[in-house]
Amino acid sequence: MTEDEVAQLVKDHNELHNKYLRVKKYYFEKEDQVKQLQNTLAHQRLSQSKTSLDDSEYTTRFSRLDGLIAQLAFSIRKSWKNVPPWMQSVVNRDAVLTGKQEMTAVGRAFISAWLVEEVFERYFHPDLETGFSLQLKTIQKNIRKAAPTSQSSDEEEGLTAKIVNWRLTTVEGLQDMLRSPQAATHRQQLVDTLNEKLATAIQLYLQDPAPPDLEGGVHMIIELAIGIATHLPLESRDVQIEYFSPGYSILNEYMKIETGIPPLTTSISDEADKASLTSTGSDLKEEIENASAKDSEPKKRSMFGGLVGSKNSTASSLAQGKQTAASTSQSSLSQQPGSASGLKEETPPRVRLSAGIAVQIRHRTVLVKAPVFST
Repeated sequence: MTEDEVAQLVKDHNELHNKYLRVKKYYFEKEDQVKQLQNTLAHQRLSQSKTSLDDSEYTTRFSRLDGLIAQLAFSIRKSWKNVPPWMQSVVNRDAVLTGKQEMTAVGRAFISAWLVEEVFERYFHPDLETGFSLQLKTIQKNIRKAAPTSQSSDEEEGLTAKIVNWRLTTVEGLQDMLRSPQAATHRQQLVDTLNEKLATAIQLYLQDPAPPDLEGGVHMIIELAIGIATHLPLESRDVQIEYFSPGYSILNEYMKIETGIPPLTTSISDEADKASLTSTGSDLKEEIENASAKDSEPKKRSMFGGLVGSKNSTASSLAQGKQTAASTSQSSLSQQPGSASGLKEETPPRVRLSAGIAVQIRHRTVLVKAPVFST
């Protein structure tokens, strides 16, 4: 090997060595950056993985809340004077007079729906001033409402993460207010307000005087509901609480079917519709008779025949209208919705009445299934 070849080999070796050193330096620099990024992500996940209550604690508290609601509903089952309008189409007309299982279910449904609407979906945190808490909850709900419709599960999870991050950041920024001496005062004021509102809402449909158990039962329900609501804003998970209205599709994943109330035969709203039709027919008949009596003594004999003809024509029209209505009613009973031939079609069961609420960790697991009575 000549000296030139040796010199070239040494030169190539030095170049390769320098390249190796540069690559090694670059690798370790990037490795440090990767470790820093991993640590940052780990800290973020750790800081966001805040669980104020675990799944079993939520399940226990909501089960206890359902028990308190059922207890109060049972104690007032015989004190109802009428049924809230939104349930009249799914409650039998004699349920109020009977005052048994069906009215217990009505009480459970009314209180459960009220709690979701007036507590869990209304206030951001019980320890904040009421007006401010209302505004924050509205903002939180509007973030989801204003978002475009999610086209995939990834987009839906991204929206949920956005809302959770906003909520946690907001709570973090409100620590001074949440730890202030006024926080306990705000919570007690909210409890007192909700006690009065729920008791008043129930008494609106009860006989006078109100049952003696009403005030104590309402107080225990509100205290427990507010206790649960205190933990919800602190969660890095999205705890969803939902009440299913009558007519909602049966979802076995979120509902458990209950039995024990009479099947729906003639609902309160059906009875009211029949009474309204009867009253309308009676009024029309009375108007015809009054008109006939008023004109029974005509000034001219030639007018009498015209009046008789008019009366017969009107009475004939009324009879024809009743016959048409009866025919239409019979046709409606013989035909199912969506059927033009009158053949009976199987319709999927729907929620007749939900006697409780459903609780789930959005995109993860169902903690409590809603007890529902199906159609």
